[in-house]
Amino acid sequence: MISLGIGPRTMTKNDKGAATTFAPCRVLIADDEHLVATGIAAHVRELGHKVVGIAADGEAAVALAREQSPTLALLDIRMPKASGVEAAMVLYQELGIPSIIISAYSDEEHISRIQSYGPSSGVYGYLLKPVSRDELRVTIGVAQQRASVDDANSTRIGQLEQNLQNRRVVEQAKWVLVQKSGMTEPQAHEKLQKVARDRRRPLIEIAQAVIQSGDLLA
Repeated sequence: MISLGIGPRTMTKNDKGAATTFAPCRVLIADDEHLVATGIAAHVRELGHKVVGIAADGEAAVALAREQSPTLALLDIRMPKASGVEAAMVLYQELGIPSIIISAYSDEEHISRIQSYGPSSGVYGYLLKPVSRDELRVTIGVAQQRASVDDANSTRIGQLEQNLQNRRVVEQAKWVLVQKSGMTEPQAHEKLQKVARDRRRPLIEIAQAVIQSGDLLA
């Protein structure tokens, strides 16, 4: 499960676990045009966010992200060594960092490329140059909200999958006891629960021990 980097700085959450208010982001900026990058950085600071660094190409952006742990990346789409889309995918899949593409290009080719990657692209917004401060403010806010929802959904799915796996392990442990001791299935389940309570350990740990050792927990 990928954890989106904006999460630790959220201030309040709704009943589904998604944030509803946000603290400032730690922003990485990547653009091979230095004046453009510094202009974007000025807007970001004026909006109250922190700029953790500026990179001149896609590879440098990834290296900087690994070092500085930003919570959001603003990436030019055409850069040397690795494009903004390629960098965004690495940042998202490896580090859980969402990105906003900032580009002078609005042709269908670029949009189709991002769409073809689906959720794995890590792209949470697309802005056309020149970017105003208000456009950046709105797009960052939307990206934060979308990233938080995705993070909450991923967490919930992960919890459901883990619960299902735990139930399977407990069922397997019950059948070990049934086969080795002649207990009924309800008796085996009660036995596992009693041992877990007595030893003050999670039921899943007791079940795993039974499966590994065949111990009847007498």
